[in-house]
Amino acid sequence: MYKRTQWTRRAFAATLAGAPLIAADAAKPSLRIELGPEQLVAAGVPWPYLFQAREGTTVLFGHIGWPPGGKYPILYTARSFDGRKTWQEWKLNQQYGRGPITEGSSVQLRDGRILLFDVHAEHVGNKRFEAGYWSSKDGFRTLEGPHKYSFVLPDAEIHSYDDRGEPISRMYVRRSVIELQNGDLLATAYGHFESDKMATEYAPKMMKMRSFLLRSRDGGNHWDYVSTIASDPVEQEGFCEPVLARLKHAPRAGRLVCQMRTGRENPVYQCESDDEGRTWTRAYPLQWTYSRFGRSRPIAGADPDLIEMRDGTLVMSFGHKPDYREHGNYLAFSTDHGQSWGAVTPVSHTVTMAYTGVREVAPGELFVVYTTSNAPADNYRGARFNTMGRSVFLRRG
Repeated sequence: MYKRTQWTRRAFAATLAGAPLIAADAAKPSLRIELGPEQLVAAGVPWPYLFQAREGTTVLFGHIGWPPGGKYPILYTARSFDGRKTWQEWKLNQQYGRGPITEGSSVQLRDGRILLFDVHAEHVGNKRFEAGYWSSKDGFRTLEGPHKYSFVLPDAEIHSYDDRGEPISRMYVRRSVIELQNGDLLATAYGHFESDKMATEYAPKMMKMRSFLLRSRDGGNHWDYVSTIASDPVEQEGFCEPVLARLKHAPRAGRLVCQMRTGRENPVYQCESDDEGRTWTRAYPLQWTYSRFGRSRPIAGADPDLIEMRDGTLVMSFGHKPDYREHGNYLAFSTDHGQSWGAVTPVSHTVTMAYTGVREVAPGELFVVYTTSNAPADNYRGARFNTMGRSVFLRRG
């Protein structure tokens, strides 16, 4: 349990109040972490995802909820043009279709264009999956689209169920889109293949999932399957909700680091690729060393987000589902290119939906979004969750 071992009550409260936390290891740079004040970003939005444009626009893509039996969630989008001091809901008319809908799958290209991909790629026949995407040329002040993107998966399972027990025939393209040096795009996705036949622990209709990689050579219109990132039927869910970072700093420049959810109360797993995703190391559960005597414990959480800061520090955000009974949202840090993780830092401590987003908004300054509520752990369904945000300031020693 995080709080019992790492935090005294006084230390936990001081960190949430903004007192700096200093994490050090004899062989690694020390980190000085300071939390800014918490602010309300979007009331009644339980599933937040975050995007930061180079022009300075910060965008929150959220889901308000799923209507009973509904195929798609109710969407919420908000933008901030003043350094996250204020937020304005962004409502688009029907010419933009269902958009903008995403679960983090957006990218700003070197030429300045921003692409935003619908997470729900639906089966349209012959193992072909299609969805829409949108684009912006002015830092998300205006939007164009939807355009169509597609890919073919010969091994896909087209008759599946989601965690609500609803029948689906789709793949999920989510969290990460990366532009390579030659202009090709990589995207993480997850879903079921025909060989995935083991049921999840808590939803027997839903099979355990795999994460895989797609590549586009035409700017995002057509995608090809590259590889399965991880597919072992581990933990409660297998490998889902992947996030991908491409390292820019030596000696690991060009390495892909992928993190994945494996359940509601299980560790986040990680694997790496040094050949643009054609092959991957075997995925392994993340641990962090909380003791000066070398004791460690799993980094358990759902839906990780992952970024590389300008100084080379890796940052992941994650939350604990109510099932875990150790409530809150967290950040963790790596100063050795993802080979080890530490300085697990709480940013909240209430019951949460466990979905988060983190971006570096200025050198050494992060902005993290997450959800909080006053819901009891045993009766959180139907409770009101709010998306909150705060700045986090990081200095390496």
